[in-house]
Amino acid sequence: MIDAIFDTAYPAGRFDTSLNLIEGNPYMYRFFGSNVYFSILKIVNSDEQEKLTADVERCRNNPQLRIDECIHISNSSGGQDCYFLGMKLSDTPDILNITLINVTESKAHINSLNRRLMLARNFLTLNGTAVFVYKPSTGYIEISYVKNEQTAVFFNMDIDEWRTQMYEENRINLEDKDLFDLFCATVKVAKENRTIIFRGSIIGDKNRMETYRVTFNVHEYSGDEPVVAGTWSIMHAGTNDANNNYFEDSYIDALTGLLNKKAIMSYAENAVNGINHDHVGLAIMDIDNFKSVNDNYGHMFGDKVIKAVGEVIKNAVGTDAVAGRMGGDEFLIVFEKCQNELEYRNILRCIKSNVQNVYKGKMGDNTLSCSIGLARYGYGPGSTSYHDLFKIADRALYLAKQKGKNRYIIYKPEIHGDYSSKGENEDIVNVSNSYYSAADINKLNTLFTRIIIDGIDIIPETLDLFAKALKLDRVSIFYGEGSLPKFTSNYTGSVCPANPIVIKDEKYLGLFNNNMLAMSNVHAIEYSCPNVFNVLIDTEISSTMQYVLRDADNNPAGLVSADIFGIPIAFPKVVTNVYQNMCSIINAVLLREKLI
Repeated sequence: MIDAIFDTAYPAGRFDTSLNLIEGNPYMYRFFGSNVYFSILKIVNSDEQEKLTADVERCRNNPQLRIDECIHISNSSGGQDCYFLGMKLSDTPDILNITLINVTESKAHINSLNRRLMLARNFLTLNGTAVFVYKPSTGYIEISYVKNEQTAVFFNMDIDEWRTQMYEENRINLEDKDLFDLFCATVKVAKENRTIIFRGSIIGDKNRMETYRVTFNVHEYSGDEPVVAGTWSIMHAGTNDANNNYFEDSYIDALTGLLNKKAIMSYAENAVNGINHDHVGLAIMDIDNFKSVNDNYGHMFGDKVIKAVGEVIKNAVGTDAVAGRMGGDEFLIVFEKCQNELEYRNILRCIKSNVQNVYKGKMGDNTLSCSIGLARYGYGPGSTSYHDLFKIADRALYLAKQKGKNRYIIYKPEIHGDYSSKGENEDIVNVSNSYYSAADINKLNTLFTRIIIDGIDIIPETLDLFAKALKLDRVSIFYGEGSLPKFTSNYTGSVCPANPIVIKDEKYLGLFNNNMLAMSNVHAIEYSCPNVFNVLIDTEISSTMQYVLRDADNNPAGLVSADIFGIPIAFPKVVTNVYQNMCSIINAVLLREKLI
């Protein structure tokens, strides 16, 4: 008898060492058709016969070996089909177990299934209803809304816990309590098809009661347990007609067709907190220099660009991820199926490359580009909570911007440092957990005024307070001759470097914007500006804000450097704004006193 493993729907059988069929399932005989020889060597391409003969000898010499090959066999249309052949020696001497799968037909079958799946999803989209699925094996109920390839998941949790939560949050109309309990009990039994109507605020605004019509059926699949699946409609008050636009208006971004901010953030949080979180990755993306697009071409054209970029994202992620628009030109992508870094890179590279072709040649010499930061669950400290994973992705996006834009950064703790959160209440761009006193900042502003009046004599006091108030390890000012700073803060008592930061590196200076550069992690320039990177690393600087001082001819004449040692941190906007104000005042005073 044929081994049980080969009792399948595709051709399988037992062959001798000359690859002649001895016995097989009906599909194997159908495969050979009118060929009376029933020999694989008789129908395979001549240039593959020698390879198969050698494979037979390898199996005979190693009974534990299984060999998989791709072979080509002529079909009735005069073309060739590709087959996947699996070969292994059976328990009977000199008898081979062989399976054959038509890869060409399988691909066509898969494509047909995908088309049917997309048709079903499009129908759900047009129908305007939510769907739910209950699996008795897990006890989980999932309620979601489908928009083409995007899915907003409202709930995915144990049905008993979900029922308790709905009551605790007062989401069930007390007059319909019996109907809601009936719904939960009937679904759990998984034996009855029916429609139940009740009122609640389960989906949508928690403060507004809606009328729900829930219709469900029990589906049994061969070899699997029953699954309860159904639709969840919100009814118009007074008419009992389904409100087909409710979910579209509530969960879909009107401009791009992606999930809106509320839906994508909810989806991301559910994915990170779900049972399959190990393969979750969050990517934050925005369009580089998008403000200039609006400024130069108008907001209507800017909307067209955002819509086109949304299509790029939608096509690139397919069913491998879910994307949403956070607002403006910022997008969030939730990955759940990528198994390794290469799969992430393939999708991110596709997005980056295709964005560059959006309106290419229609914006003069300008070309669109995007920057992306990706954080993966379990990679680095703090990467197992939604709140912190989002922050890490945001920091990776910041790094991509700092490294010159038009790129993606996949966060790696061994390269980029520790971006984990130290608290739950800090701002999304401030992972240093620093508290900035309003009184100290007001005092700084007063000192800035005194610099203008009193000149450089007040600078040492200003730098000391600046370092203390903004939690910096050192602030130094370099200009003129010599390698040591002219002024430095003494708040931390740190030793100044023997050499100032290199400011003659043209590529490095190209990273500055309005004379200012804030670098949360110096590894961002490790490969692009190695000379400057080595100087920073030699002085143990991990994060820095730098400001280029310029002389009367607008040439670089010095540098103000605010440095962090140890674990890298991000600089919040309040810090960079105060720093830039101080540096511009110092630059003006040094010019006035003809020191630069």
